[in-house]
Amino acid sequence: MNWIERTTEKRIKELDEHPELNSNDFEQKGNTLMKNIKFYAIVILAAALVLALWYQWNHPEIDIFPFHFPILV
Repeated sequence: MNWIERTTEKRIKELDEHPELNSNDFEQKGNTLMKNIKFYAIVILAAALVLALWYQWNHPEIDIFPFHFPILV
């Protein structure tokens, strides 16, 4: 028996033991989770950018950006 047949049999055994892995509901849960992770990652990055701009605005003596925004100068 070659490795492809062993891997196929192992996968079929796993699917028989856990039928939820082969359902559309499992896929939808994974898609929803990824959408939530992407949303929170974008929110955190936006918050970090706003905080950096706020800090730059209130402390112009410390230049945290290598370039200058015309509105901040």
